[in-house]
Amino acid sequence: MHNKTTLSYSGLVVLAFLFVLINMLSGNLLKGSRIDLTENRLYTLSQGTLNIVQTIQEPITLHYFFSDQASKDIPQLRTYAKRVNELLQEYAQLSKGKITLNVIDPVAYSEQEDQATEFGLQGVPTGATGQSIYFGLAGSNSVGDTETIAFFQPNKEQFLEYDVSKLIYTLTNTKKPVVGLLSRVPMFSSFDVETQRIRDPWAVTTQLQQLYDVRNIDFAEGKFADDLEVLMVVHPKDLGLKTLYAIDQFVMQGGNLIVYVDPYAEADVPAMDPNSPIEAEGVRSSTLNKLFAAWGIDYTPAQVLGDRKYALTIDTGNGQQARHYAILGLDKSALADDNVMTSGLDVITMAMAGMVKPQADAEVEFEALIQSSTEAMPFESAKFRFLPKVSSLAEGYAATGENYAVAGRFAMQPQSAFPEGPPADAEVSQAHIGQATERVNIVVVTDVDMLTDRMWVNVQDFLGQKIMDAWASNGNFAVNIVDNLLGSSDLISVRGRATATKPFTRVEALRRDADDQFRAQEQALQNKLRQTEQKISQLQAQRDDDSALMMSDEQRAEIARFQDEKLQVRKQLRKVRHELDKNIESLGNWLKAINIGLMPLVLTIMALLLSAVRAKKRVQHHTHS
Repeated sequence: MHNKTTLSYSGLVVLAFLFVLINMLSGNLLKGSRIDLTENRLYTLSQGTLNIVQTIQEPITLHYFFSDQASKDIPQLRTYAKRVNELLQEYAQLSKGKITLNVIDPVAYSEQEDQATEFGLQGVPTGATGQSIYFGLAGSNSVGDTETIAFFQPNKEQFLEYDVSKLIYTLTNTKKPVVGLLSRVPMFSSFDVETQRIRDPWAVTTQLQQLYDVRNIDFAEGKFADDLEVLMVVHPKDLGLKTLYAIDQFVMQGGNLIVYVDPYAEADVPAMDPNSPIEAEGVRSSTLNKLFAAWGIDYTPAQVLGDRKYALTIDTGNGQQARHYAILGLDKSALADDNVMTSGLDVITMAMAGMVKPQADAEVEFEALIQSSTEAMPFESAKFRFLPKVSSLAEGYAATGENYAVAGRFAMQPQSAFPEGPPADAEVSQAHIGQATERVNIVVVTDVDMLTDRMWVNVQDFLGQKIMDAWASNGNFAVNIVDNLLGSSDLISVRGRATATKPFTRVEALRRDADDQFRAQEQALQNKLRQTEQKISQLQAQRDDDSALMMSDEQRAEIARFQDEKLQVRKQLRKVRHELDKNIESLGNWLKAINIGLMPLVLTIMALLLSAVRAKKRVQHHTHS
């Protein structure tokens, strides 16, 4: 028995020694090695990010500012801050020394806070003292360029990797991007023959010029500069073969393309022939039909999308208003929720937009960026040339139950639309390319009017400065498309990721159900209030006495009755809210019981059963011995 006890102690000593040895060896031999066991692989960077990090030539310094002390009472923010920190650590480790990460806590009135302010990071006041919380990133390269993420917004967690990768990509590629703008509508500053005045550029053009080297390309040139990185074609109406070929070869060389087409562009006001006041058929429509047909893109200028759900109410004159089924306010439910092009946008307004989709059996990857509801149906675009009244669109309206894309991204390696080679009048500076040399991205938006100022922004002149007050997200959408396509194919491939936050779906369902009841009760109260006010007005009109300040007995009784009803409804509202809290509290108690009591109990029972089985085996072994 003594020998067995000695052996047991010796075994424990050996195990302890091995434990320490393994930890020491793993700390040195496996230093930096990680295993991502999270459900959605939150800490595993995408291949696009890995490629961006591996191509870093000059060192990059990242300054990660987080107010650790000031945020002690904000656990949700601290949890997300830890997620950001760990992700940045992953970037630094994968860069093999090219990225230096500095983690900084900018306490109040410190040099670190001044540094955060100098970088332009956003401080959010909090607490009674108004102390600011900083939670942002500033990056700098070896030539002094700086890029920042002013504040890491938790509601944008799914785009966290994209935002950081974009910052690093921008610091690695410092040259101002060149964007070519080919437009049939007057988007740049120009001379207006009718008014004999200089026409201001569109607000969206001004936005693009602030960010990129935007070049106005003449349709007649039929060729593009070699340093063009993204081509933006707006309202390509009546293009010649020479221009079409130039666009085709730009794409074949691996260039990314943005096309704004339109079945009925109100921005394109045709010049009227005095001998024929009726404008020509299709004069306001545009398409790249020859190119689209070859590339597998299905779009027809003969149809306009109508959508009863997103229809906006417009002024039809004489103080009348009506819903216009083809002028749409597309909110977040119509926008792709996992694409950076539509990230953070609120509403996109469109007028007489078309529809786009991939052709049947086309070898393309398609993603709808903006799409209709199931309450949509197509109209013939010719209907809008002489629309007698807006309300006529509702006559015979029959929703198809389908979702139609009004904007989408196509990823492909297309064949040239000119398989026979360049047209006779094309200016050719290099050999014809029959198929794209690499995978390209083509974004098609089926509305030109959405870019006009009237559809999304108010521009005012204040002391010689143009002040833009955007009421829709059209401008941001246009910039997001260009911004995304200007990145390398690696950056474009970095998509929205899952979030670390796991919502309590059952709790949220209970809250939604109770809120629905709450709103219904509240609406009932408002209806009763309006009815009673109408009743009082009627009683007031029936009064015979001359005193406007005196109330009749009937009025007093009516008001007293309403007050009683109001008290009853408020009691019902409190009851609904109480039941909501009660249900959620009950569910929470069950979850606590399971996590705190049931799971440890199950593990304890399993351990006792395992111990009993082992003891039984030992007894049986000694008995046989």
